[in-house]
Amino acid sequence: MAELSSPAAVLEIGTATPWGRKCSPAWVRGPVWDGFWMLSALWLAPIVLLLVHGYSNPESSPLDLLYFGLTALFWIGHRLSSTYLAYCTEAYRPLLREQPIRFVALPLLITAGCFAVFLPADSALPWTREERLIGLAILDYACVTYHFAAQHFGALSLYRSRADRSSCIQTRRWDRFFALTAGGVLVFVADILAGTVAYQDQWVDRWFPAWIVSAENAIRGGAMLALFAITAIMLAVELRTPRWSLPRILYIVGVAVMVGLALRPRSLFLFLVIWTSQHWILATGLASQTPSAESVPATGFVRRYLHRLNMRPWAVVLFLMLLSLVFLPVFEVEANNGTGTYYGDRIFGAFAVQLRTSTWVPALLALGFATGFIHYLLDRSVYRMSDPRVRAAASGLIGNVTRRSRRKQVSSLALAFLFGVFSASSSHAQIATPASRPQPPKAIYSPPPVYRPEWAKQKLAGKGVVLVTIDQQNGRVVGVRMLQSTGNKQLDGAALEAYSQWRFQPGTGSQVQIPFEFANRPKPPPPKAKAPQPAVLYPLLILLGFGVAVIAMRMRRRGPT
Repeated sequence: MAELSSPAAVLEIGTATPWGRKCSPAWVRGPVWDGFWMLSALWLAPIVLLLVHGYSNPESSPLDLLYFGLTALFWIGHRLSSTYLAYCTEAYRPLLREQPIRFVALPLLITAGCFAVFLPADSALPWTREERLIGLAILDYACVTYHFAAQHFGALSLYRSRADRSSCIQTRRWDRFFALTAGGVLVFVADILAGTVAYQDQWVDRWFPAWIVSAENAIRGGAMLALFAITAIMLAVELRTPRWSLPRILYIVGVAVMVGLALRPRSLFLFLVIWTSQHWILATGLASQTPSAESVPATGFVRRYLHRLNMRPWAVVLFLMLLSLVFLPVFEVEANNGTGTYYGDRIFGAFAVQLRTSTWVPALLALGFATGFIHYLLDRSVYRMSDPRVRAAASGLIGNVTRRSRRKQVSSLALAFLFGVFSASSSHAQIATPASRPQPPKAIYSPPPVYRPEWAKQKLAGKGVVLVTIDQQNGRVVGVRMLQSTGNKQLDGAALEAYSQWRFQPGTGSQVQIPFEFANRPKPPPPKAKAPQPAVLYPLLILLGFGVAVIAMRMRRRGPT
């Protein structure tokens, strides 16, 4: 049976441990390390809710600044982490020689395929570049949804192995069921209801009947009930086992909290922040520990330098953060659409704007998709713990357990928790929270009116204004009427049909007037966007703070115990 894969996916230890022996340590490294890297959903959720308190639009709250910092420091680094493990560590070097198809041939084929899709001009292939982009984006959405769910299965499997329950087939099946349903199916349902699936109008809206819109509240309620039932079953199964694991229980609760936020109609951005940040942080933490037990290279200056880096998990984290910061504007070309938020602009200013408007865009799109698909593939390869050779390569992760007294672990965890709450409260207090005020409607799905070719031949043209009424609970359009007609019923009908399909951010306004124009002439070029000023200080301060914390921890370890 094929195994699920992702960072931490399929972390199954091959040798079974008899049930009568003493339990292995339940944590991967310890409560403090696990609390930050493995169980980040538990501290991300309260911080996120605290930062958006008092704001009707979460994207205009201090949460946007937090997500900017997390994106700049973890997004690209997590994507490249499995590539780093495969090609820059001594631990995985034997696998490159023994499994060249998995580690060499397939990544090269994926890269060549993505560039072959995007580099040819529109006329060179039966599909335009835009159509190719839509096709790959839909495929990537399917892969990344499964990828996230697989990571949850892998994390639960890792904790199951820590509790000496690797041979428990029933628990493993429950883990897979929970990861695929709560972390996969229910998240997909939430995306559909919010209209945020990649190019949803191109495939999802054609497959699902129209009554889903009217039954949205009932579907949300049913999904929440299913989430509660699945979570309760998982917790009951865990607590009834002879060797139940506290980290497993905390991880299950964290996943349930994240999915519960996704199913709330007004908190999709909150869910996006927690869901993606938790995935990035977990992947980065695992990658930092995996090569820490590798052997010393015999030759090569670069190999010896990388070995010294790999033996220090904090150095691997800093290196991945640096990669993430440097390559942010490059990969945002592929990740964001024309209305997305480009965090790279805040750091690199005009350079980031010029990059996504240059002739390099097709190549950058190909690079972005290629690294994404290779990330999914190599995560499967470097964490495929059903292979004894992979288990040997990842011995730094499997066998690295910090052994400390229970009293010290509990006190450290309490201090870390209090520090996190204090930091979040301080940052929230320093940023003035405006009183709740109505925000202008913000469209999250905005198909333009269709101007048919035959109308151009008939030289039909006209300007008009529509009034759109929005349901603030779910952001869907409940009414559209003409405030100013174009003078042509066909043009008015096309406008009403298009704007009735729009979707808005919930809670950002009840009505909006939208002017439009049908013109049989070339449109003037859009005004040149003013590049924002660089704001590199924020992620650098976070990076500096992380480095100071690492140095302080190392000095504390060297002191008397």
